[in-house]
Amino acid sequence: MKNITYLLGAGASKKALPIVKKFPKRINGLIERLKKEDVFSETEKFENFEIDKTKKEIQKDFISDLAWLYIECNIHASVDTFAKKLFVKNDRQNLRKLKLILSAFFIFEQSINPVDLRYDSFLASILNNGIRDFPDQLKILSWNYDYQFEKAYSGYTNKTELEINRTMLNIISKCSREDNKGCKFGIYKINGTTDFFSNPFYRNYDFLKNTENKFDKNLIESILKRYTEVQNQKDYIPMLSFAWENIEEVEQNIIDKCINGTKETNILIIIGYSFPFFNREIDRKIINAMTSLEKVYFQAPDSNNLKERFLSIRDDIDDKQLVLRYDTKQFLLPNEL
Repeated sequence: MKNITYLLGAGASKKALPIVKKFPKRINGLIERLKKEDVFSETEKFENFEIDKTKKEIQKDFISDLAWLYIECNIHASVDTFAKKLFVKNDRQNLRKLKLILSAFFIFEQSINPVDLRYDSFLASILNNGIRDFPDQLKILSWNYDYQFEKAYSGYTNKTELEINRTMLNIISKCSREDNKGCKFGIYKINGTTDFFSNPFYRNYDFLKNTENKFDKNLIESILKRYTEVQNQKDYIPMLSFAWENIEEVEQNIIDKCINGTKETNILIIIGYSFPFFNREIDRKIINAMTSLEKVYFQAPDSNNLKERFLSIRDDIDDKQLVLRYDTKQFLLPNEL
């Protein structure tokens, strides 16, 4: 039986969420929609809230923060580039601000848009006789910080709580207490996820508790309240954490977790991941540790480009074993699975 690893990039979620070049347009779309949603009165405030602002004022502040992210996305190659720039400059305040706004933006986006149905189909294909019966030989590496897997999986578990679905999916990140041992199914989120945990208690804050939401006053109210709370409480640590940065509060290394979990890989399937240059050192560490790698599939409309970039990471796989797939209607399921 072959050990199979999927490596997912932004293209794997593009039917629900924007890829890098569409970030500015979608951020601006959310700004305009929030401006039109005049759901709060001039005097309405959150109860038992330390911030002495009305809900309408908090909404305006959030729109202003989104506008900041919109501008920065327009003048940088990607939001990841901007994040790396802030990290290199040691601008921790704005890096935290970026991750907070980005988390809120992704939560709004995933509430507005239905889950990418390819995740639903993929789960139906790999699950065996029950909702926890995943193939032991299957691992998933994801550079995405969305919760498309959790949202799709909630339709199987009938549990809407994000944290419950994360646990059942065995999602592993820098902030995970437990690591996968042996050949067990697991999803490794290299860049973390859109949530927060509290330090020193190491407890999830649940920026958004449930997967089932619709764009209405309740959702806006919920996100704005949590956004403002996290913004003003420095002991809330973003779980969205880029692979190249360290979290002082967390000792566990996500790259080591990825290597330990996928080093026995025989088949690698790359979906919608373009191997950006500033990820290459990490990609090399993970992929070169796959000492039993025999075959690589590339699935994307430009899969030939993915192959070329992969060769700058690793070039010892026979060209006949580098397989291009251009059809992206469903996630590739190889015969070896």
